[in-house]
Order: sequence, then structure tokens, then C-alpha cells
Amino acid sequence: MSAIRSCAVAALLLVPLAAHAQEGPVTAYPAAFFAPAQPYSAFDMLQRLPGFTFDPGDAEVRGFGGASGNVLIDGKRPTSKQEGLEAILRRIPARSVERIDLVRAGAAGFDLQGRPSVANVVRRREAVTRGRVEAGLGAYPGRRQAPRLAGEMSRRSGEHLLEASASVAREIDTEKGEGPRNRVDPAGAPLRDATYRENQWTDVAEGALAYERPLAGGKLRLDGSARAERTRANILETATFPAPSAEVVGERENVTEGELGGHYERALAGPWTLEALALSRWSRTRARDQADEGAEREVARVSLDARESIARAVARRAGAATTVEVGGEAALNTLSSRNGLAENGVEVDLPAARVRVEERRAEGFATLTWRPRPSLTVEAGGRIEVSRLTQSGDASLTRTFVYPKPRALVSWRPSANDELRLAVERRVGQLDFEDFVSSASLTSNTVTAGNPDLEPDRAWRAALTWERRFAGAGSLVATVRRDMIRGVVDRVPVVGPGYAFDAPGNIGRGVREEAQLALTAPLDRLGLPAVVLKSDLTWRRSRVTDPASGVSRGISGEPRFEGVVHLTQDLPRWRARWGVDAILAQGKVEYLFNEVKADRVDARLGLFAEYRPTPAWNIRVQADNLTDGKVYRRREQYAGVRGAAPLRRIETRRMDFGPFVGVTVQRAFGG
Repeated sequence: MSAIRSCAVAALLLVPLAAHAQEGPVTAYPAAFFAPAQPYSAFDMLQRLPGFTFDPGDAEVRGFGGASGNVLIDGKRPTSKQEGLEAILRRIPARSVERIDLVRAGAAGFDLQGRPSVANVVRRREAVTRGRVEAGLGAYPGRRQAPRLAGEMSRRSGEHLLEASASVAREIDTEKGEGPRNRVDPAGAPLRDATYRENQWTDVAEGALAYERPLAGGKLRLDGSARAERTRANILETATFPAPSAEVVGERENVTEGELGGHYERALAGPWTLEALALSRWSRTRARDQADEGAEREVARVSLDARESIARAVARRAGAATTVEVGGEAALNTLSSRNGLAENGVEVDLPAARVRVEERRAEGFATLTWRPRPSLTVEAGGRIEVSRLTQSGDASLTRTFVYPKPRALVSWRPSANDELRLAVERRVGQLDFEDFVSSASLTSNTVTAGNPDLEPDRAWRAALTWERRFAGAGSLVATVRRDMIRGVVDRVPVVGPGYAFDAPGNIGRGVREEAQLALTAPLDRLGLPAVVLKSDLTWRRSRVTDPASGVSRGISGEPRFEGVVHLTQDLPRWRARWGVDAILAQGKVEYLFNEVKADRVDARLGLFAEYRPTPAWNIRVQADNLTDGKVYRRREQYAGVRGAAPLRRIETRRMDFGPFVGVTVQRAFGG
């Protein structure tokens, strides 16, 4: 790691060197820029895009606007929410990409969804059939294997485009493993010594189909996808003190998902264009966990059925100095749940175990972007969200929310290589429907109650960003953010006659501060030809008043630090490339009503090498977790509600997974 730090420091010293100039809010990188890295897909190309850190978005966010990632394809966002953005980008062969634009706020004709910048993958338009097949195998400790088979195909003929993909794979959870799980009293005296072993894997099968064609003076795109997941976890806990015992836990979950969507775009009168989108998604989850210890048996059951329907329309007028955008989105979301917990065949009464949640939501928005001079862009706009949330079943409640969300952004380029951005906006969080439903964890022996009174958090965010380009392909992006939050969503105690549970809830005002540093640095000037260092580091601090103890603490589940570092070298003479990937150590703390739970994952180091014997073939070999990074958990458990009850015991757990390796072979076909 010291070598990586040395390279990072050296790269920072390159900042004052000659930069790659940008023209306005859009910087174009032609395919030739990425050629030395021998990319296989559009996703590979994005990994080398200066000043860009890939964000896949979050499909679990309801609605379309807030769920999309930070990549456009031919100027538009992918219609699908279910199919991951990375999977869509990997389906686009590198040789079908004409260029990738880095688009910043203020660029005319682009929907940035409030982001300061996005990448736009522009595809070639020639008539051709392209595709690829992929076979891979991962080898993990304990003789476990994870095979993968995948195939993609695209056929373009003029303005008609057909795309199809399918894959089957096994995914191993590399943050599970084996190690001690011990308990001591507050004085440090042993209460229980045990060994904990957990193996978890998921079998995934998915397929997607898309079709584009001209229609009525515009362009229509239709998307459909389906996905099935089968997750299995086997857990064995063997105690040696104070008495020998063994607990066996089996966790089983099956998820099926489907999605259909359509996107239409056409020019209207004058400089106006119209985009319309419709999307329907559904998912079905069935899960059963069983824990056996001697004659004792616990069974937890989960049954979830969710649907989401979205309609969205945007009208945009792009002028030389101003861009106007107006639109609206409507969504209907439902979740039906039936959860249960039984101990030795006797049902445990859980609050809000059978619940149906329905949300009807509408949002209108308008944005004006003004470019008074080439170096200055001012963007102002606002959204207003109206939603009606209805809950029935074990808890009945109807609530209506109205939230205005204004936003302003100023971008200034004092030189060809520098840009400053200042953004101020009001953000409104989204409720997780599963927070309305009770659930149980047999491995941690905790029950989380549903909370029908939960409200979304609201925050004013101010963010300042400096972007500096240097050394042709280098960039440094530094951002500081501050959130002033009302109604922080965290954990609250639910206490009643004969019971006490933990639940998600609003705990008042809070503050979150973040500093982020994203660096892309070619190291040629340091005598390392074709070597590129890329890193993304985030520091975070938050403060909120704990509802149980009344003291100030951080917001639950938010890591204080996150970071990744990548070092790659292209060897075009040998038709090869190699690299080092480092995921830096990360920890987070959760504050439950009767315990404080701290998780930490050690830093993990990986190596990879790729070889292209011919332009159509690519062979990749990789080794991960070479540092044998471990996962730690510490639980401080109290006799009752924290702040009122004494500390009862401290539990520590360490899970060792070990290094693992994999090989992937890809074969491209077509023009």
C-alpha cells in the first residue's frame, strides 16, 4: 500500500502541468483516446474516462428520475431500471463506440437529473451485427466455484436496432467466512466461546431484449427484462464454552423480477423536443430462515410482492444561451408483505407483520439554464412532489406529503483547465417500504419492528466542486458537501407491555459533511509509461442526537471513509494490460435500541492481467483479496434501552474468507 500512496502523492504533484483543454460544458474523447487500453466494451472505456467515477444508480429508489445512474447512451438514459447499468454498458462493444463525452451542468439538450456531470456514450451508426460470448470461472476457498456464461448480440440497420442478452452465473458473498464469535461481560470475563462459519451464494439467471425504430417523426425504444435469483446461506455456530453446543441456520430466498418499458422521443415545433417514458416492474420474494439448536427451533418467513408503474414526460427547449426544461412524473407503487416468526412451533406476535403499502406520487419540475458567457453557466429550477401513502393490514394509516425541492447551480471556468461548481438544493429522501414491515434475523437474534409513522428525511445541501485537468488525460475533482437534515431516518426503540423492539424512525435534526477526491493521473512523467492511477476517496462525518441515550453520535450505517485505488498499465506491444485494484478499509456503526453494532472490512488488494491474442479474443485472469482482508463485527449489548439499562455483554466476531482467483474468456463476433 505504501507504493500506491507514493504514486498518489506523485500524481498530485502533476496538477500544475499542461492540461487537456475542454470546450464548453462538453469534453469529447474519441475512441482513439481509449485504444491503448484495448477496451472490450463501453464499460471498460468508462473506467479510463478522466474526471469520471461510475455510479450505477439505485433501482430500489422508487420513480425514474432519482434511480438513474450517471451514464447516458446516445444522449438518453437507459429506460430499464431492473437491468443494471453496468450490464447494459458491457453489452456495447468498444468498437461500436464512436466517442464518449463528459457532459457537465449547463450543456444544452442533456438530462443530467441534477448531477454535476455525466458520461454520454455515443455509438456508431453503421449497419452491422455485433456480439460476444463470455465464459468465466471463479475459484474460492473451501473448493467452492462460481461459473458464469453470458452472451450479447446487437443488430443495427439504419435507425433500427435490436439488442438481446442472457446470462447465468453463481455469485459468492466474499464478506462471509469463518472465525471466532465470542462474548465477554463488561469486565472482560468470558461468557461464551464459539466458532462461526457462514457460506452464502446466489444463483442468477437473467435476460433482456430491446428494440429501437423510427416512429411518427421520432424514435421509439422498447425494453423488456426478467431476472431470477436463488440465494442460499448455510451457517454453523459451534460453542466450546461454557458448554458444548451447536446451532445450525439455513437461509433460503427466491426472488423473481420482470420489467417492461418504453421510451419515445421526437422534435416538436421550433427548438422544442419531447421525451416520454412508461415503465412497469414487478417482483416476488419468498424467504425462509430456520435455526436449530438442540431441541430448540426458530423459523422466520418473509413473503413480499411489489409493483411499480411510472409515466414520465419532459419537454426541452435548447437555445444558444438558454435551455428550458419542463416535465412531470407520476408513479404508483405497492408492496404486500406477510412475515412471520415461530419459536418451537408457536407463533410470535410481531407488530406490523402483515401490511400492504400503496403510494401514489406525482412530481412536476422546471429548470432554466442560462449561459451568459462561455465560461459561466447558471442553472435554476425546482420540483414539487405530492404523494399519498396508504397502509392497511396490521396497521392502517393514510398520509399525504407535499415537498418543494428548489435547486440552483453555478459553474465557472476561470481557465481552460479549471472549473468551479457551487450547488444549493433541497433534497427529500425516499422511504423504504420494507421499513413499514417487521422482520427477524436468526443469526443476530434481533427483531426489527415496522414503523407506520415513518416520514422521509429532508435536507438542504450545499456542495462546492473544483475540477482541474492536467497532463493530457489527467484530472482532479475535489468536492465538499454539507447537509442540514430534518427528520433523520435512523433507529428508534418501540417499547410496550411485555415487549421491546428496534424500528426505523425519524430522530430529529442532523448534519452530514463530506469531502470527496477523485483523481485520474497518467504517470508517464514519472518514468512509468502507459501507467494510469485512478482513485476515488470519500471522507464523511455526521452528527445527530441519539433517541435512546440523548448523546450526540453519527448517523447509523454511514461509513466514515470509503476509498478505491486502481493502478493500470497498458502494454499494446504485447496486446496485454495489467493492474492493481485496492479497496481500502471501511467501517460503519449502527445504533439499535439495546445495542451498538460496529462492522469493519479490512483493505483488500487484487491483481489482474488481460491478454488479447487477436482483436476478437480477450482472456482475463485475476486474483483478489491477496491481503486476506477480514470482516469484523463488535456488538455492545445492553440489558434494556441504552441510556437507561447497563451494558450486559460484548460480542466480537471475525470472519476470514481468504484469497480467491478467477478467469474469464470472451469472444467477440461481427463487424
